[in-house]
Amino acid sequence: MCILFLAINQHPDYPLIVAANRDESFVRPSQSMHYWPDYPEILAGRDTLKGGSWLGVNLAGQFCAVTNFRTGGATNMRAKSRGWLVQRYLTNEQTDKRFIASLEKTHREYNPFNLVFGAPESISIFCSEDSSLHCLEDGFHSLSNGFVDQHWPKMSYGVQRLTELISKHAIIEIDQLNAIMRDQTQAGDHDLPGTGPDIAVSQAIEKQQSSIFIRASDRGDYGTRTTSYLLYSNKNIRIYEFNYDKDARVTDQQAFTLPFV
Repeated sequence: MCILFLAINQHPDYPLIVAANRDESFVRPSQSMHYWPDYPEILAGRDTLKGGSWLGVNLAGQFCAVTNFRTGGATNMRAKSRGWLVQRYLTNEQTDKRFIASLEKTHREYNPFNLVFGAPESISIFCSEDSSLHCLEDGFHSLSNGFVDQHWPKMSYGVQRLTELISKHAIIEIDQLNAIMRDQTQAGDHDLPGTGPDIAVSQAIEKQQSSIFIRASDRGDYGTRTTSYLLYSNKNIRIYEFNYDKDARVTDQQAFTLPFV
C-alpha cells in the first residue's frame, strides 16, 4: 500500500501541501530523491529494478505520483512498470490534456493504478480501474490503493489530522507532518477495508497495512520505506524526503528548494 494526502488552498502560505508514504518491499532496489543525470529536469526517487518513480517534481513545478489500485485480480507480470507513468509525465512536453488522452489510450498496458499529477492551479487524478479523471477541488484529499477520497480508516484519519494541523498552526513544521505520516495506529478489526487479492485475505496482513505508516512484521520485508513532502509557496517548492529501514528507523533524509522561474 501507499498513501498520499493533499491540502489544496487550505493554508495561507502554501497553496498546495502534499504528504506521501511509499510502502514497498525492502528488498526492491531504489534510489533516494535526486536530480536524474539522464533527465536533469526531474527531481525524484528512482526504482532501479524496473525504472520510473513513485513521486517526483520537475523544474516547471509540476508533480506526479502513482499508487497501485488493488482489484483482487492477478498481477500481469508482463505489464509495463507503473513508475514509468511518473517519468512520462515529468518529462512530457505535451499539455495535460494531451497527456490525459494518451493515458486513456494506453492505461491497459499497466497493472491498475491511480496517477495524481499537476501543479497547484490544476491537479488531476486518473484512475485506470474505471478510466476516470477527477479534477480535485479546493480542500483536503486522500489517495491510497482504491478510489480517491475513499473512506478507508487510515485515509479518513489522516485527513482529519492534517485538517486539524493546518487549521491550528500558521507555521507548518516538518516534525508536525512527521507525527501524522509516521502514525502506526491500526484500524479496528471491524473497520478493516478488505483490500487484498481476496476479501478473505489474512486479517493479520490487512491489519498491519491499515495504518498510515506500515511497520514491517517480524518475518516480513514490506512496509513504509519513504515519506515525502511537497510544500508549494508562491516563490518555491520546499521538498523533504525521509527513508526508513525495516525497524522504522530513519536511514537518510534530504531537503531541496526548487525556485519558480
